[in-house]
Amino acid sequence: MKKQFISVALFAVLATMAVSCQKENVMDIAPETSVSETGTVYTVQYAINGVLHSITISNDSEWDAFMQTVFALSREGYDVRIMDENRPANGFSTKDTQVYTTSSEADASTWTKEKVKTGYQVSISYDETSGVYTCVAQK
Repeated sequence: MKKQFISVALFAVLATMAVSCQKENVMDIAPETSVSETGTVYTVQYAINGVLHSITISNDSEWDAFMQTVFALSREGYDVRIMDENRPANGFSTKDTQVYTTSSEADASTWTKEKVKTGYQVSISYDETSGVYTCVAQK
């Protein structure tokens, strides 16, 4: 009986340790809706601290919700990059870089959406000291 109790207790401790070592999801976005309000569907790739993810966006409200989540992560200090999955991939750098700085999240979000839709990869960062968003678009 004593050996069985020790085995069960050891198994329970090992099981809880295994669960605690699991990698935590940085971001969970609500599942996509099945009804599309506009006819345009975008598949957007984004990287949070270098971990690549993908989301399908079918209307403006989904874009806005996604952008709010992304900007919240940038305020928390995460490295955020966004790009359209269908953008042409070229093996060389065209050195077309545009930088936009603003203290308004809404302005930064609008600018970022516009650049992503036109094929740019956009990096978003936030400076807590000055309260300024810096968006860097590269093509």
